[in-house]
Amino acid sequence: MGRYFWFKGHAICYEFHPSSLAHSDHYIVLLHGFLASKYCFRQLISPLQRKYHVLTIDIPPFGDSSKSKECLYEYDHIVKAIVFLLDQLGIDKTEILGHSMGGQIALRCGYFYPERFSKLILLSPCCFMQQSPLFAKTMGWNPYAPFIARGLLRHKGVLEILRHCLYDDTLITDEMLQKYKQPFLNREIYPSIVTWLKDHQEDLHEEQLQKIMHDCTIFWGGKQDLILPYTLGYELLKFLKNAKLILLDETGHFIPEEKPNYIQAYLLQS
Repeated sequence: MGRYFWFKGHAICYEFHPSSLAHSDHYIVLLHGFLASKYCFRQLISPLQRKYHVLTIDIPPFGDSSKSKECLYEYDHIVKAIVFLLDQLGIDKTEILGHSMGGQIALRCGYFYPERFSKLILLSPCCFMQQSPLFAKTMGWNPYAPFIARGLLRHKGVLEILRHCLYDDTLITDEMLQKYKQPFLNREIYPSIVTWLKDHQEDLHEEQLQKIMHDCTIFWGGKQDLILPYTLGYELLKFLKNAKLILLDETGHFIPEEKPNYIQAYLLQS
């Protein structure tokens, strides 16, 4: 059952899963990607509890978090919300894992709050993307933008999006499909997505990445990732001083769904 905390207009849903080790001092935050939710980490949570206290967050406006076009959705705003929650829970330092959009947010957590995050684990992270001022202005002032967003998602369909993100689409179950569809049955999400696109910041610049000194492990799905090319991982290695890249065979963009066993094994052994 999710809990909620309020941060500058957002009701943000999170779950805290205590470690099965009574005196564990290991914490990890899991951040999902665009259009996903904390649900995508369901296969990771129980195994990770053998070592970690696990914190999952629905990044607004996705999952069970609030959906309001009046709220701010900049990456840096979300980073502040995460640190605010850590303060509320009394967590001084934690590892952080981010997938896709969540990977960019994890990088920003390490950049702006280096003392709060001990290690970065990035799964096909968004990187080197720039914001288009014209696009942001167009989305912000177009009264039909929410209907366009809804129409595009309806035309593409959640099933087709999942198929595009996965190398092995036989992994898609009816339950999984319904869980990913659920947030988009709420019409309020579409104006929120438009606001998110309008507020969207460009990714960290090269000189900012060079200042991140954390141990960082980057996982990528190789040539099977049809969303973000694996070559971006090699670009990241040029700027992150303490990073390594692991390419996964027969894996698409949605690593938490396709390779949860590999990721949890790596984290438990590290």
